[in-house]
Amino acid sequence: MAQIAVAAVLAVGALYKGAEAKKLKDQEAQGYTDASYRRLAAASRDVSEEERNKEFMYSRALASSAASGGGTGHGVTKLLADLNAEGMYRMMSRLWVGKDEAEGLQFRAEQARREGDAAVKASYINAVTSVVSYGASMGGWGGGPPSAASAGASASGAVSAQGYPMSPVPAGSVQTKLWE
Repeated sequence: MAQIAVAAVLAVGALYKGAEAKKLKDQEAQGYTDASYRRLAAASRDVSEEERNKEFMYSRALASSAASGGGTGHGVTKLLADLNAEGMYRMMSRLWVGKDEAEGLQFRAEQARREGDAAVKASYINAVTSVVSYGASMGGWGGGPPSAASAGASASGAVSAQGYPMSPVPAGSVQTKLWE
């Protein structure tokens, strides 16, 4: 009865460890998700700032053109169009960079969630193997105490690959020379 309790404690311990690992990974994923939202907000703020700069440059160029008395000829119109295009490019660049960084953070969040799920699956496997290995070490699955015939073989130290005692190896055999 005590052996079953020990095996149960081993299994519950492995499952608890997996649950704690998942909990930590979920918290990490939530942190990445929150950082992603903050990055999108910062990108939106950056786009607004670039739009303000674009409008400022446009109005300054228009005011300079009017103050100089040059009018709004073809050259001035092209300059103003180029300023608008440059401003739009900067706005879209800031937006793209922000979204790209936010997507990277979302990817990290998804990876953390997957690692948490894998930790839970690994804990189930660990729980089963802990119980099975404990049961095997206690002689629960056909092991039992060694018989008198195998006790002599195990006294010589010869053990097969499966862990069963073998008969002693003669002193002049090839196997002993390989180990000398």
